[in-house]
Amino acid sequence: MDDDFFDIVELVSKYMTGELTGTERESLDNWLSLSEDNRKWFHEVTEKEFIYRKRQELRSIDVKGGWKALSRKRVKENRRRLGIRALKYACVFILLVVSSMYFLMQRVDREEIIPVESAEILPGTSRAILYMANGSIIDLANHDRDSLRELDGTIIGLDGESITYKNAVDSVVSSDLYNELVIPRGGEYVLTLADGTLVCLNAGSKLRFPVQFSGITRKVELEGEGYFQVARNEEMPFVVSASGVNITVLGTEFNVNAYPDSNELIATLLEGRVKVEFNNLMSNIILKPNEQLVYDKHTKAHNLRMPEIDNVTAWQRGELVFSNMYLEDIFTNLERKFPYAFVYSLHSLKKNTYSFRFPKQANLEEVMKIISQVVGNVNYVIKGNKCYVTSKE
Repeated sequence: MDDDFFDIVELVSKYMTGELTGTERESLDNWLSLSEDNRKWFHEVTEKEFIYRKRQELRSIDVKGGWKALSRKRVKENRRRLGIRALKYACVFILLVVSSMYFLMQRVDREEIIPVESAEILPGTSRAILYMANGSIIDLANHDRDSLRELDGTIIGLDGESITYKNAVDSVVSSDLYNELVIPRGGEYVLTLADGTLVCLNAGSKLRFPVQFSGITRKVELEGEGYFQVARNEEMPFVVSASGVNITVLGTEFNVNAYPDSNELIATLLEGRVKVEFNNLMSNIILKPNEQLVYDKHTKAHNLRMPEIDNVTAWQRGELVFSNMYLEDIFTNLERKFPYAFVYSLHSLKKNTYSFRFPKQANLEEVMKIISQVVGNVNYVIKGNKCYVTSKE
């Protein structure tokens, strides 16, 4: 492996331990922007379940011997100063081995794959990555702190399943300080913003928000799906910006589904009143409780529905609900809820729509068994971190 790859692996190891500097984060972002393969590799090797599985597979590998060889190489090249902790380089070595194994796994022929018993492959646990304005990157599922402090003095409380932003006595409100909360595949997280607004974020979602609100609106930017309980403030409306659509409220409960790989943005009002601005903000609709706006991001068309609210909020209870969906869209949703990639060919899938409801903590084996029985003409195999779907015909 060349030096550039080693450097990237070291950046990833520091990302996973929350030690990236601002400059290093910029270097990592630049590398990720170069190709889809880079981004795919990064997401795979930073998944907690992936690392755990590979550590189990690496039990027979002489990590200590490998680390000694790696250390000698680094000393010979004189690329780093003495005194850097051995633990960090041990992490780099493990990532190097894991990375090599990952790329080898991509070459496995589908014909050689055999069925294996699936363990408890469960969806949504409390997992998130917090990007702070001070340059820190915090894995909220793996930390030993009960609070963080931002540049303006804001205190961020951590309890393992949620984070809460609070004004400190010495904090100074700054309009240009933003944080971003990123939810990985298979994760969910709860956030309380500085104004008291509660936000529940679904798997594969991102929320960019001010550390403290100032000005005439409280604006946040959503990618993915979020449920909002907005703290009322008539003098400062709350605005959710997602996929070119603005949703403005004073105090209410609503759900927004705006994943970038979906053609539709879906806004559902549970309580109160919201104004939804769409079509380049040239059109708007006032939603009433239990109404849902479905907006096509490509055609700019929209329509109103009266959905089953229980289905809309099912994800917050850990349930999986699919209503009149194509298999392709169901698999896309399952990829968000479980840390597994689905491999299939579009021509092998029926063009029918299906509806399913799975209870809380249903594992992937249970989900796919039911889907295959209902659809009738598909087989599935769960292997490694992938679910292979093939046609019986």
